[in-house]
This record gives sequence, structure tokens and C-alpha cells, in this order.
Amino acid sequence: MVENKKTIYSFLGLPASGKGTQATMLAEKLGLQIVGVGTLVREEIKKDSNDPFVAEIKKRYEAGVPQTDKIAIDLIENYLKNNNSSVILDGFPFRESQADFLDKFVAENPTFDGPVVIYIKIDPETAIKRITTRKVCSECGAIFGASDEMICEKCGGALVVRTDDNEETMRNRIEFYLPRIKEIVDHYDKSHKVLVINGEQTIAEVSAEILKQL
Repeated sequence: MVENKKTIYSFLGLPASGKGTQATMLAEKLGLQIVGVGTLVREEIKKDSNDPFVAEIKKRYEAGVPQTDKIAIDLIENYLKNNNSSVILDGFPFRESQADFLDKFVAENPTFDGPVVIYIKIDPETAIKRITTRKVCSECGAIFGASDEMICEKCGGALVVRTDDNEETMRNRIEFYLPRIKEIVDHYDKSHKVLVINGEQTIAEVSAEILKQL
């Protein structure tokens, strides 16, 4: 990485690839904040809804409708402009228009470097196996792999199997994710800013490989 610059990191991967876990581990290792569009949306809707921008976000959020590409870009841009350190973006960029925005932003803001895309690559069948055997804490939302345990070791809540963690739903999600992942990888691969990490390894091994490639 270029010294004295704020680096933008972005994690890519299929659901159950472990990208969330790895993003958290890297954030702790480097002392960074993880920021996603969802997080920024929840912060915005707490504000005065008389602002047309906030009102539109709140309306879409309450209706369960995804935010537009423009809203996602505006939220990320506003955050980056007011951020004083490197950052890990969760789920952004997720389409080429968002990648184009980041390229332009970095070009126009010389204090920034990146983005560095960290792609946790796993076989789709691995993703399906992981998602259909995992359990989620009903209290804190912590995710656990295949286990006979019924109680969350973090908060004591009940571990449950989510109704949408089934093979049919997962295959649909994979069909949605793969083209978008390829789009971003192809976009940044030309500039050698994509780290392809073998996500079939243990959590510790994946983490070690990420740090080695950075």
C-alpha cells in the first residue's frame, strides 16, 4: 500500500464464503471500521425526514425495497469525504457503476488509495453446504457452522436454522451473486487490485493468506 494514504478495502464473496468474518478480523488487525450501505442507511433514517434525500431512503427501507444505485453511491461518497482513515467497505462496490464511482473518487482525492478488492473464493457447492447446515443466534445474530449446539456461546441465546437457509434459495442467491462478483473482479483485475483468496481453507488460514497478499 502507498504510505500516508487512506486505503479503501472491499470484500467480495458468495454468501457463506466467510467474507464477513474475514472483514471483521482484518478490521481488528488494522484498527479499521467496517462500513456498508445498510449501516449508512440505518444512520440516515434516524435523521430529520423532512430532508427529501432522507425521506426517500426511509421510504424504501420501510418498504423493504433495495436502495437505488445512486443512493448507495451518495451514501458511500459522503462517508468517505468525512472519513479520516482507511476503511473496509462491506458489499460495495457490487456493480460496475459503483466501481466506476470509486475509481473517479480516488482519482479526484489523492489522499485515498485503492480500492483493494479481497475476493474470498469458494465453490458454489461449498456455499450451499455451509448455508444449509449453519445456525444463527436468535438474540445476537451470531452465525455458527454445522453444530449440535443449541445455545449461543456468545450471549446464551437460542440457535436456530433460518427458514431462508435452504438449497433452493441459496442457488438463486448464487445465480444473482456470481455475475456481479465477476463484473467487479474483471473491472479491477486489469489494475491488479484483486486479491483472490482460497476460502476453502480454515478461518485462520484464510486470514493469514489475506495478510500475506496485502
